[in-house]
Parts: sequence; structure tokens; C-alpha cells
Amino acid sequence: MRIISTFLCHFLTSIVLSQSSYNVENNQFKVNFLAPSLEYEKGIGNDATINLELGTGFAIRTGSERSTEFGIYPYVESQYRYYTNMKRRLTKGKKISANSGNYLALSVLYVNGNSILGDLNLSNNSNLFVGPLYGLQRTSKSGFNFGLEFGSGYYQNDVDSGLAVRIDFSIGWVLGNKKK
Repeated sequence: MRIISTFLCHFLTSIVLSQSSYNVENNQFKVNFLAPSLEYEKGIGNDATINLELGTGFAIRTGSERSTEFGIYPYVESQYRYYTNMKRRLTKGKKISANSGNYLALSVLYVNGNSILGDLNLSNNSNLFVGPLYGLQRTSKSGFNFGLEFGSGYYQNDVDSGLAVRIDFSIGWVLGNKKK
């Protein structure tokens, strides 16, 4: 419940702080296809956004001594993103529409350990990840979008906790109007 409250606080704060003269988009909706998810990104500063994502993740476990199991798990994520190269992209004549740029992010990710599809049941009921990420995203004129993020941070679940490496790749589509 605390995780959901944190996400709502981020969302409400971003609405209160909204302006229209940012390098980043004021509002942006995306649909991701690899791990199906919906994203909402809200501009809160000249080069800063809050990104909220609801989706599903995939896990597989296999080995020579066991049968292959898989699971699809729901997750929710909130990120504060600071785009580091928007001014440089503008001076080079590159587009920044749909938040095409590189960013540093602070991410909070919550994954429910109960699969909604599949036979892989994790020994923990919930997983939490908090940490910094470096990412990039690019969006074509047609709205096709891809992104890559990586970093490390602290994870905690019902069984243990520690440091974890995180890598995320997404392919999707930006919905609605974008800045030119």
C-alpha cells in the first residue's frame, strides 16, 4: 500500500508543477509491446519528467535436471527522469520530440510475485527495486519508440535483499500529439 501511495504522490505533484515551455513533453502516453505495459510521462521541469508505468514482466526458469517453467507478473514503476542532452540535441539540429534523449533516472519498481499466467511460482510475494538508472529513448516521426535502461540498485523481497543489476529494453508506440 505504501508503494501505491508513493506513486500517487509523484503523480499529483507532477500535475501541480506542470508548465508548457519545457524541452520535454508536457504529457506523453506510450504503449510497450515486448513486455506489455502502459506508460505516462509528465513534464515537471525544463528537462525533467515523472514516468509512471503499469505492465507485465516475463520470467523463465529451466535447466538440465528440471522442466522449463515460466510466469508473467504484474508490476508498477515510478521514475524521476532528468534528460541530460536535450540542449545539445537542439543545437545539433536533432529532434527532441516525444522526449527523444538520454536521461538519468531514480526508479522505484514493485513486482508482484504471484504469476497471472504460467506455472513458475516465486517463493516471494513481492519484489521491490530502488536505484539509479541511465537510459535513452528515441521516437520516430511516426511514433515508433524504443528505449534502453540499465543500472544497479537495492532490491528487497520476502526472502532476501541486496544489490541487483537491472537492464530493460522496450519497443512501443507513443500515442497522441508530439512536439515538432
